[in-house]
Amino acid sequence: MSKFEAVVLISPEITSKVRSNLCEEFIKLVENNSGNIFNSEDWGLRDTSYKIGNFSKAFYNFFQIEINGDNIQNIKKNLSQNENFIRHLFIRVNDHQELPTKLNDEKK
Repeated sequence: MSKFEAVVLISPEITSKVRSNLCEEFIKLVENNSGNIFNSEDWGLRDTSYKIGNFSKAFYNFFQIEINGDNIQNIKKNLSQNENFIRHLFIRVNDHQELPTKLNDEKK
């Protein structure tokens, strides 16, 4: 099992209830692929560095995951099929960083 940190960008045009359901869907997706989510943070609505489709803002969610690296492709495939997930990034790390992150502190 490897450690990953993931950032998922969610469409700004959805309601908070749908966004919450999408985060739960992501967690179930990781768990169904034999992974564990250790921590997560909601970074809120933020500007994107560049336009993604028609969006210049997105809801950012951060997750600390432990999963077999081969299963990441299954997760990416499922995220790509849902139009409300507008971007995702998985980075393999040696150790998870301490929470709260700097971006979470900026939100307050």
